[in-house]
Amino acid sequence: MNVNFQKWIGKFRDEWEDNPIEYRDESGTWRKDSDPMFASISNALESRDYELSVAELQRISQWKLQSSRNDANVTQNSTEAVTRQFQSALQASTDAEAISTLTELSGIGVPMASTVLTVARPSQYAIIDYRAFRGLAGVKPELINSKQYADYAEFLEHFRTYLKNPDAYEYYMRHVRELAETENLTAREVDMALWAFDKDQA
Repeated sequence: MNVNFQKWIGKFRDEWEDNPIEYRDESGTWRKDSDPMFASISNALESRDYELSVAELQRISQWKLQSSRNDANVTQNSTEAVTRQFQSALQASTDAEAISTLTELSGIGVPMASTVLTVARPSQYAIIDYRAFRGLAGVKPELINSKQYADYAEFLEHFRTYLKNPDAYEYYMRHVRELAETENLTAREVDMALWAFDKDQA
């Protein structure tokens, strides 16, 4: 399918420009990053060797869920544990391993873990959710061609289990990165386009 990725990236930006993510800058002051490519927050995290506080993890969770409520499960983690798992995840050799490392934290499932990775390294990672995953099938219809039953079954199984299955994220990222390379985009830009494309089709 011939998809205009730049068009859908633009539509995503238009929809999300009023939904900034909060983070702490180098001085410890809370700031808002309205760039859906997470330029400011990713730079701040890198500048402090990917130390991540529980308070920041909560803000990332609130941004992902588009909710101002605090997740009591997330607050059960210590900042030391959050930073340790975060740094370990960024050193993981596979996407599934990175996700598994983060989901060891209380209150963190696969979609939230993917958001944490993407906030840190938006060129390398992408956020997974039902819209972006379903958008993948719209952009790559060969994945759901019932005549290619093995591929079709694989897509359906990963789509069914993506909330809890790190291997589903590995599968998703393989296809996201293929699209990123083909379209000369970052992984995050691909997930933005997939999300907006799927929402328009719904």
